[in-house]
Amino acid sequence: MKKSFTTLHSKNDFSSRVYILIILVIICFCVIISRLFQVQIVKNNFYKVLAQDQHEFFQETIPKRGEIFIKDLYSDQLYPLAVNKELSIVYASPKNVKNKRETAKKISEILELDEEKIFNLLDKKDDPYEVIKNSVQDDVIKKIEKEEFTGIGIIPEVVRYYPGNNLASNVVGFLGFKDNKRVGQYGIEGYYNSKLEGTMGFLEIEKDVSGNWISFGLKSSKSPENGDDIILTIDQTIQYLAETKLEEAINKYGAKKGDLIVMDPVTGAIIALAQYPQYNPNEYSQEKDMSIFLNSSIHGVYEPGSVQKPITMAIGIDLGKISPNTTYIDEGYLKIDGWPISNSDGKANGKQNMIQVLEKSLNTGTVFVVNQVGKNEFYNYLKNFGLDEFTGIEITGETKGNLSNLETKNEINYATASYGQGISVTPLAMLNAISVLANDGKLMKPHIVSEFINNGVSEKVESEVVRQVVSSRTANLVSAMMISVIENGHAQLAKVNGYKFAGKTGTAQIPKKDGRGYEEEKTIHTFVGFGPMPNPKFSILVKLDEPENIPFAADTTAIVFQDLAQELVNYYNISPTE
Repeated sequence: MKKSFTTLHSKNDFSSRVYILIILVIICFCVIISRLFQVQIVKNNFYKVLAQDQHEFFQETIPKRGEIFIKDLYSDQLYPLAVNKELSIVYASPKNVKNKRETAKKISEILELDEEKIFNLLDKKDDPYEVIKNSVQDDVIKKIEKEEFTGIGIIPEVVRYYPGNNLASNVVGFLGFKDNKRVGQYGIEGYYNSKLEGTMGFLEIEKDVSGNWISFGLKSSKSPENGDDIILTIDQTIQYLAETKLEEAINKYGAKKGDLIVMDPVTGAIIALAQYPQYNPNEYSQEKDMSIFLNSSIHGVYEPGSVQKPITMAIGIDLGKISPNTTYIDEGYLKIDGWPISNSDGKANGKQNMIQVLEKSLNTGTVFVVNQVGKNEFYNYLKNFGLDEFTGIEITGETKGNLSNLETKNEINYATASYGQGISVTPLAMLNAISVLANDGKLMKPHIVSEFINNGVSEKVESEVVRQVVSSRTANLVSAMMISVIENGHAQLAKVNGYKFAGKTGTAQIPKKDGRGYEEEKTIHTFVGFGPMPNPKFSILVKLDEPENIPFAADTTAIVFQDLAQELVNYYNISPTE
């Protein structure tokens, strides 16, 4: 009996071990299956890439960034605004530098850097790499190489270089950094970054077990596509003249800032786009005020003042509500919705026609025109002139004007809008609207790019008509009225001897920051004009912000216009007509 019990116990013990073994086998099997599932399914891509990395080499290949050029009127020679330049980085391997004090002294003299800062870099123990200076010119590199410093090295560096320095800086922009990647910012560099940067290529090669490349082991590759070169409509000589004249005016009249635009009114091509102050895109990182990078001709909205009056006249004439000879009685003063409106000269001029309204810049006269036209028609025409829309110029940062005051339908808002107060525009939109009168009533899309070139293939940019705003007859009549403004009116200092030009002054008050009224002694002076007539070659806008102690634009921007227009007729070799 005892024996049978022992035998039964042994059998049970054996069975338990078998079951445990089976369970362990099942668990191991499950673990293996789970691991295989993780490797082959869940983390398949990870291990695939890991394996490939052990026997494959993958490298992106960088395209050449397109360059930006301008021309001169009488030559096909291109002048670079933005190019790729091969310079060098000077670096140190501090652990290999022997005489650190002496090395720091010599390098500081060659690179024109602080000796103590260089010594502190060289004095870092066991440091394999420290950049001493980027973008070093070749002549300086030769001096470094001549010294044969131990632990000082040189590696090539391709940088974006702007040969003109400040020239057209607010047009071209610069190549900066965003998320540790070099990208175009502002201007043409920003607007056409995708065209300029091109498309990355790649190279994929097999490696052996030692990590060496296998001959003829190329798996796949794609060549990078270089970026487009861009040729602008800007004329180098005229751009330089515009910038020079503007800066001279800023200094002469004590203005805080300014804009000067020259465009072809027939094609919409921008010939010069100058502003003050400027910056040097080669040294953009030194600028503390980021707003200097914005192009104020397309970004800065302002109340234009009396340069708006020719547009008001064009609306009235186009609708048949007035003619140049229509008269009204100027009493020198109006009161609308409780608000006073007076002429800038403070006079009551009596019976006046519409030509005299422009010649004397009578606010009461343009209010008379708006009253003949009506609110809805006036508002719709202003929109058709493009005063509150984007022009579409190919520069980053464009804003648009604001006509929202006119949505209220208040009498006073329409009265002040007739002479350019209570509405806002950008300088470019204002000039483009005035250029309608120089172009048989057609509004053009301003453009600053003339041509794209990709691998030798040229793509021209064609002129684009936005819409017919007023009739050719209306445009010609108002142009003749604007000629009289220069010949007989307030803008006689804009007269270019031997030529007929059309123009108009504008002296606008500056709204207070709190929106309650206007600054008492601060104004913005503008002059717009085009010519020579009868076939205008160019239109010009000159704008000066807050000139000192000079009340009217007739004594500031009109003079700048005359000076530049005289230079331009000489440059274009246009024969006198008078």
